Amino acid sequence: MGPTIFSQSRFATRVSTISDGCGSYPIGNQGIIEFTGDPRDMGLFKAPTLRNIAVTAPYIHDGSIATLGEVFDHYAAGGHAANPNTSQFVPGFVITEDERIDVIAFLVSLTDEAVLADSHWSGPFKWIL
Repeated sequence: MGPTIFSQSRFATRVSTISDGCGSYPIGNQGIIEFTGDPRDMGLFKAPTLRNIAVTAPYIHDGSIATLGEVFDHYAAGGHAANPNTSQFVPGFVITEDERIDVIAFLVSLTDEAVLADSHWSGPFKWIL
């Protein structure tokens, strides 16, 4: 069985808020380098699913952004800091306010209220005694 439309197996560099300009990340939040030990993996994080994205704040790899609107503004600006590990796929962009509202509304529409309310999917550790 192949991957679903919402799955991703690759890791992607995220824009960092680190200001040293050298690509450093704080210990405990450096990406998959913490597992591989490979310096090329500094700042590589797996992108999360978009399912229920409106209810999974805080956002980005370090939890420093509180709302979808702020996430949108962060990436529209190309991130907050120069970083040699920043992905070429995050160059920033220009968008109208109406387009921004539409994209955020689309992301909110990916919320599955039935799954969120289903007790079968809550408390993943309730079966552990």
